[in-house]
Amino acid sequence: MGKTKIALAHTNADIGKPGEYSRAQLDIVKQMIREAADNSNGGMHNIVKSGDKVLIKINTVVPSAPNNGFTTDPRMLEALIELVKEQNPSRIQVGERCAQGADTINAMIGCGIKDVTDRTGVELIPFDNVPFEMYKINRPISFNEFPVPKPVIDADCYIGLPKMKVHIHTTLTCALKLQFGNLPDYDWMARCHRDDIYQKIVNLTRAAKPTWFVTDSLYACQGNGPFSPYPEDLIKDFNTICAGSDPVAVDTVVEALMDWDNPGQNAPATVLAAFEGLGTNKLEEIDILGVPINSVKRKFRRQDTKLQGLFPNVNVVVGSACEPGCRVLVRMALDELLITGKLKELKRPLTIFTGKQFEPYITDVEGDVIVYGDCAKNMLDYYPKAAYWGATKEFPNCTPVWSNRPGYRLVDHIASLTK
Repeated sequence: MGKTKIALAHTNADIGKPGEYSRAQLDIVKQMIREAADNSNGGMHNIVKSGDKVLIKINTVVPSAPNNGFTTDPRMLEALIELVKEQNPSRIQVGERCAQGADTINAMIGCGIKDVTDRTGVELIPFDNVPFEMYKINRPISFNEFPVPKPVIDADCYIGLPKMKVHIHTTLTCALKLQFGNLPDYDWMARCHRDDIYQKIVNLTRAAKPTWFVTDSLYACQGNGPFSPYPEDLIKDFNTICAGSDPVAVDTVVEALMDWDNPGQNAPATVLAAFEGLGTNKLEEIDILGVPINSVKRKFRRQDTKLQGLFPNVNVVVGSACEPGCRVLVRMALDELLITGKLKELKRPLTIFTGKQFEPYITDVEGDVIVYGDCAKNMLDYYPKAAYWGATKEFPNCTPVWSNRPGYRLVDHIASLTK
């Protein structure tokens, strides 16, 4: 059996910005994707057959202007659509479900995606407005039954266009993590947003039956992505893409592009996906074609999930808390507040309890108190006036991912304590 083929393409040319590019600049991006398809799969005609129903899965997690660089790059999407159209498919759909319980079409408009689909004449499919079928995995694992959008099920060819980012929740977001957006609503996206999130990612990828992935990595993100508030974390000149049909191998090569030790072993979902037979995470089993990886790899900073000793006027009392859940949700809020200078403006000391707390309980805190996540809920017995984020009737999951939502934001509550 031959090696898995993964292709790299790179340019040193001026290719504009995600929201500002010329026809000539788009043609350069288009040629990069064409080269990646040629090297990974022998050409786009081996990926998309004449008459195929094609679904392109994008990443518009929240409304964010294209030049912010955190969501699907219109240059990549427009170039990819043009190449797919050359194969005479019967249908091209661009699909996604945004996060935070928001309206996906608004995210698609805000991210510049609707402009691209209007120009190219393809169908835009917000997954919150389509039928689903339940998919079941008959094994004793987490998240073993879940809905899959009909456009994903009906597609003859599923092409993933994932952003390449270091991710504070899951170490990496790329080919595997992309399928998180194949869920209908906030509730399904919030389920298993704990240490079982890796199994969830693997299961969603299995259900999608993807055909090909090409990374959206002209702009990339290091550090505390997916929406890092630290300006240095957004890399605007990476101008390298990675492509192939094996999502595990794609993510493994992406780790190598980030110049991490032991590529394929850093992101738990990548390790688990390889174990479950979705692909290979061993570089020796991957043939990397196109530009040499040593000529384009760059050291990407890993995520930082520490909660103590970094944030002025804040004491986080960390019990037993899931890292992909409560720990990093608190960290994301504190990162934003640190960058905006709000933490230095706090009128009183702030204590945040997260995770299961252990006796002897800390009962003599002075100042403002936040209890974050179901595991820490018993601390409300000692601090009944504390602000609390946890499972509610509206948001029934134990990890309060909803603390990112407008109107409920943990950031906004802490900022209000400065007044």
